[in-house]
Amino acid sequence: MRKFLEILIALAGVAVPAARAQCRPGPNSNEAKLLAFYSAPIAFSALEAPRRQPAWHLELQAEVSPVPTADPSIEHASECYTASSQQHSRLTRMFARPRLLLTLPLGLAIEASYIPPIQVGDAHPNLGSAAISETVPVEGFGPFGSSALMIRAHGTFGHVSGPITCAQSSLQQTDPEAGCYGTRPSDDTFKPNMFGLEGVYGATTRSGRFDLFVGSGFTWLRPRFEVGFTNLDGVTDNTQIEVDLTRVSVLGGATVHFPAFFALTAEVYSVPKDVTTWRLAASYRLH
Repeated sequence: MRKFLEILIALAGVAVPAARAQCRPGPNSNEAKLLAFYSAPIAFSALEAPRRQPAWHLELQAEVSPVPTADPSIEHASECYTASSQQHSRLTRMFARPRLLLTLPLGLAIEASYIPPIQVGDAHPNLGSAAISETVPVEGFGPFGSSALMIRAHGTFGHVSGPITCAQSSLQQTDPEAGCYGTRPSDDTFKPNMFGLEGVYGATTRSGRFDLFVGSGFTWLRPRFEVGFTNLDGVTDNTQIEVDLTRVSVLGGATVHFPAFFALTAEVYSVPKDVTTWRLAASYRLH
């Protein structure tokens, strides 16, 4: 019986893999700042002035924005040891996604977006976003024929994978003790995981051709990052980094409407603690 127990214990030791290393850096760590920095361009914020539309108004939108470059000072890990002490976090220069908006009765509206796993630069995205909002008309003033206030809840989930910790240019085969000791780039995974609330005020000129809007929001960030690098010795780094953050955002922009239900929007989106960026969008009314 004793021999039988020893065999079971040995088999259990072989069958159960070692636990993945987990790291929960503080909110002021470089890791937290970098994850928050790259969450901002992905946030599913409002993209046009609120208008009280008839029910079942269907609109197709497409947005594009630059992916900013992080300050090199926060690309150095400060609390979590990974395969590399410095990250190469900018996988692509531009971020783009489609949107679909459907208005409902009582001033409600729903929005949805999905980015399929198609490679863009070094990034492999698989992201989904959704939002629900309610718009209330407000009395216009001055040159504006109408105004509206919108309260909106939004969320973004999914992941973006790519060589972040060990890009091709960082690989080396001379020092086993140094970072990125290997021949294949890492395949890391970033999960933005965020949801938030925002309020947006918009005004439309009496001609109906131009909209102006401003807004602010509060976002709960739950980003997760997992390293995926195997070195020349066959040792795999699967370090998981988890942070929980909150951020305040502000936005503002303008929309110009053209004939045939077509419109263009330019927007500035800022998370004062992290980054300011801009977005361009085109929309077409389908119904």
